[in-house]
Order: sequence, then structure tokens, then C-alpha cells
Amino acid sequence: MNVSIIFLLGCLIIFALYTLMQDNHLYAIIGYGIFSVALSVLFFLLNAPDVAFVEITVGAAFVIFIYILAIKKNAEITIYYLEIPYLIEKKDNKLHGFEYEIIKNFLERKGLDADFIKVDDASVLEKLKDHGAILVGGIIFEDNKEFLASKPIINSKLYVIGEPKKAPLGIFLPDIETFQQNDLDNDFVIDEIRLQNLKNSLEKLKTTDLKTFKRSGYRIIFSKKDSSLLRDFNKYIGEIKKDRKYYKNLIRRYFG
Repeated sequence: MNVSIIFLLGCLIIFALYTLMQDNHLYAIIGYGIFSVALSVLFFLLNAPDVAFVEITVGAAFVIFIYILAIKKNAEITIYYLEIPYLIEKKDNKLHGFEYEIIKNFLERKGLDADFIKVDDASVLEKLKDHGAILVGGIIFEDNKEFLASKPIINSKLYVIGEPKKAPLGIFLPDIETFQQNDLDNDFVIDEIRLQNLKNSLEKLKTTDLKTFKRSGYRIIFSKKDSSLLRDFNKYIGEIKKDRKYYKNLIRRYFG
């Protein structure tokens, strides 16, 4: 076996591993294309020019073309968002915020585009279920069989006033109804960020009325159709949190 064939066999192993390890679909296709080209050269060196021709035309050209068309068709994801300060909000006609930056960077890493659509009504979960999208915006969500929740992106607390019966839109808890924030008067559950906004809008709210309900965290909600995307997102969040310097700088940038 000559040196060229041994070299190509080693390259095939490297290109195969590269392709398998890619999170970005486009990079995976490029790796697959290089693998097919190297394989066709190997067939040629092994005196099988007809097999080499089929590999280069079908394996490296036609199949890649089909994959690119499929990715292009499915590359845009609908993201519903509840506007909430610091996490995701529109300033100067552009979206900003802690959650926005995280989800944007994740989708760029995956080679996906996103169509962000603002929502502000309690039917948002029905939209999520019907259209197979993602929901962001200060979401506190307990286990639900109809949807998938990511690992917490950042920690928060829940507070109660009176006997909790309501929660502002974005907080989805069993046996507690969701309302617009300006419909809350008493007996409700609220998170830290929305609480600060509520203090600014309701003069009658007294901090002495507040009691800590429990610790929680903001999550990204996925349709059950996107379980593989959720798995990749949880992996991404784990990587971000391990890079403590980056994670702390990100928190400091948006929360001070």
C-alpha cells in the first residue's frame, strides 16, 4: 500500500470525525463534501475510475446540493418573545438584552436564522404549540407535558403577595392564571425583574407585603417538535456557564 493511499485513509478518518463533531449544519456539509472528494480520489488511486466518478458527482455534488436546499428551507426559526427589560427589549428599533444575545449567538452557531415576533397575550403557548416555535422573555416555567423547557439561563426569585392566584404573563405555574402585569392588584406571584417594573407603576405596592415564594430561573421554552434543538441549546448554556468570565461579563453588561 503506497504512501498516498495511507495518507488518504488517514484524511478520511479526520474528515469523518470533523463532520460528526460539527454543531453547525453548514460546516457539517462542508466536511461531508471534503470527505466525498477524498474518497473519490482514493477510488481513483485504487484503479476504480468509474466508482470515483460516481462518488464525485453523486456523493460530493448532488447530495450536498440536496442537503443545502433542505437546510435553507428549514433554517429560519420563529421566536416569540415577551418584551421585558434587561432580558429582551427593543431599543432604537433593534432588539437587545441578555436572553436575546444568548439565543442569537446560539442560532448563529447552528447556522440558523430567526424571525422574532413580539407577543403580549396569554395565547402565546397555543401559538408555540401550533407553529413549533421558541418562546423567550423572562419565562419561568415548571414542567409541562406539552412543551420543553431549557436549563435556567439565569437565576431569579419568585415573590408572593397574599395568597397567590395570578401571575404576570411569562410566569407559567400550575393552578395559577396568567394576566397582564397591569391587571395585578393583590394575591399574585411575581419574579424579580417584573417586580421592579411593578414597583415603578404601582405606588400602593409595599415591599413589606412581599414574601419570598421560591427560587427559580429564567428559561427558554421549545416546542416538543424541537427536542434536538433543546438538547443542543442546553449543551450551549452549559458551555457558557463554564466560561465564568464570559458569563459574568454578560450579566454585568445587562444588569450592571
